[in-house]
Amino acid sequence: MIDYYLAIASWLGADTADRSLELTIDTQKKEKLKTKLPEVFNTKGPLVVIVPGGAFGPSKCWLSERFAQTADRLINNYRATVVISVSPVAAEKRIAGEICNLSKHKLINLAEKPLTLSELKALFSIAELVITNDTGPRHIAIALERKVISLFGPNSPVWTDTEYENEIKIVGQAPCAPCARPVCKKSEHLCMQAITVEMVCDAAQKLLEDNQK
Repeated sequence: MIDYYLAIASWLGADTADRSLELTIDTQKKEKLKTKLPEVFNTKGPLVVIVPGGAFGPSKCWLSERFAQTADRLINNYRATVVISVSPVAAEKRIAGEICNLSKHKLINLAEKPLTLSELKALFSIAELVITNDTGPRHIAIALERKVISLFGPNSPVWTDTEYENEIKIVGQAPCAPCARPVCKKSEHLCMQAITVEMVCDAAQKLLEDNQK
């Protein structure tokens, strides 16, 4: 997709040598975030943002219980502060509620503390790690140069490859993947089920330990 869009820009005469994504942060929005979510500042461990939804459809969504287990391990192992970031639509609010109810620890649920897009960018900009389905906030995290774990099932990671060096892509292997369907047609969601908590936590360990070097 980067090549497609850069081809348009190139045709218009733009310099397309730099393929990296970039976003700026409004410092006033960062100050407002301190008022809305003071608990994400001065944390004892890394700030981790989890993005468990996806506007494309439920086929891109990893299991809620596995997100909860991952959050618990990060809290137990790293004293992480974990934020569950979802859009205001009902389906994503439900997913956030499931994860928070299944977790053994207190998580920050943005379904209960909604942020503006500018405030969300400010939040992502201070996160040590973002764990996300293949959805829009993944690209916000990359553009803000965060450590990112992206989970792929029904869609090929090649389609939206950004060549970002601090992203670990975990692809759920299944005979039917990638199908590019918004809703899984199988009796079991094989591709996303193939991604284990251990896979995600191993990737998180690598990125968080690299962050400490």
